[in-house]
Amino acid sequence: MKKFGKFAALALSGLMALAACGSDEGLEESEDGLTKLTVYHITTLDSTPLYLGIEEGFFEEEGLDVEVKIAESGSAIIPSVVNGESPIGYANVVSDLAAIDQGLDIRFVSNCCGVGAIDEESTSSVFVLEDSDIQGPEDLADTTIAVNSTKNLGDVTIPVALENQGIDPSGIEYIPMNFSDMSAALERGDVDAIWMVEPFQTIARDNGYRAVLSNFAEAYPDSTLGYYVTSADFAEENPEIVASFQRALDRSNEFATENHDRLRELAVSEIGLTEDVASRVSFATFVPGLDTESIETYGEAAVEFGIIDEEPDYDSLVILPQE
Repeated sequence: MKKFGKFAALALSGLMALAACGSDEGLEESEDGLTKLTVYHITTLDSTPLYLGIEEGFFEEEGLDVEVKIAESGSAIIPSVVNGESPIGYANVVSDLAAIDQGLDIRFVSNCCGVGAIDEESTSSVFVLEDSDIQGPEDLADTTIAVNSTKNLGDVTIPVALENQGIDPSGIEYIPMNFSDMSAALERGDVDAIWMVEPFQTIARDNGYRAVLSNFAEAYPDSTLGYYVTSADFAEENPEIVASFQRALDRSNEFATENHDRLRELAVSEIGLTEDVASRVSFATFVPGLDTESIETYGEAAVEFGIIDEEPDYDSLVILPQE
């Protein structure tokens, strides 16, 4: 079995368990008079702009003392946001919409990360063995593809990407497993293909696997995939804190876009990648603001694929940044 390295051990070994209930205590102040703000994220490259903004003092300039805490998945973070354990947290847009459909009262605050155009570097691909009979996306029909979870980004974007190329995806079977287990499954022949996101995508190429589909970019180019969210209660009680976070994160995303070298350093120090892998990974797009159009785009897809029963009232779910 080929190795995925230190990141797999960090990201997929159960980093922490979220508390069953939150605290009703108000926000605390630091010794410097800053408002302490916990932000939950997962161990992913998409968290690096947040760390960068903290290093650059963008949040401090907005009166915030931000502490990043790590959870195992975005779907685990959402309950911590609702119960008050973490005022703000990250989750991908499909997980957010599924939580809203289940009755959790959350609000979209800021863009986290997205995907660029089709001809740009992608952070997500479907891989096969080098000697596989699968030569291109047209050969993925009626195959088995490993995804890290079903009813989520993988098995939403893969079929849409194929449909956009006139390929019928209806016969594909999606097999859920951890990213760290996919290499061995592919080499054993348990699955025909595996879906990899960065940094696993770079490691998959190192393992000699061949990419046959760039599913994020081929499905919804120039879209936002992940967002920072808060609870409706926190947003109502702390509008200035939310606005301060939005302003600081906008600056963080802008700075991150222009300073990938700094992000690569943080990928080593905060994410646990080796310097070699960090030097070669592709980063998501980090666009300031709040992309409401992408929320609606993925909402339509979530209904189509049976992840949510109906599209929500989008206007009620977003906190638009102040001009």
